[in-house]
Amino acid sequence: MKKNDLEIHQRHFLKSKDRKELIEKLKNKIPEETVEEILGKKGKIEWIKVGDHEELYAVNDVLTFWINDEKIIPLLSYLKEHEDIDWKSVTVDKGAIRFMSKGADVMRPGIIEIDEDIEKEDIVLVKDPIHGKVLSVGEALYDAEVMERMDRGKVIECVHSLQDKIWDFSHNF
Repeated sequence: MKKNDLEIHQRHFLKSKDRKELIEKLKNKIPEETVEEILGKKGKIEWIKVGDHEELYAVNDVLTFWINDEKIIPLLSYLKEHEDIDWKSVTVDKGAIRFMSKGADVMRPGIIEIDEDIEKEDIVLVKDPIHGKVLSVGEALYDAEVMERMDRGKVIECVHSLQDKIWDFSHNF
């Protein structure tokens, strides 16, 4: 096993009761419509424990989101097929694209558009300016209003990219 491999501690499909508990947990963090869009009405949901405070969820055999210390992180394996998901985001300029897909943090000069409702510590999608594709997922270090006023510095810390252990795991799932 490589250093970056995830170790599965437990896994099972959610029963009806567990599904309802998950839906309530998600609704406290993200919009209800987004929860419904992600989970669907009848999709089978698999819970995968990969660390003390880390859980992955697969919906209909696609790794969909990761809960890490209570933060809900949508996964690129899901987002590549559902790029129109209602989630807070920033758009970076063309020059930043190659860095974002490699897991770089987002620097203020590279952003050309910021969702105005982003709050500090929100999980945000980082999108390319040409096709709106999601390049990575990060955690906002500032509110949108503060980001808008900044002209330099790191504003979003990358938490999931095409170069991390979660992405690697999704290919063998």
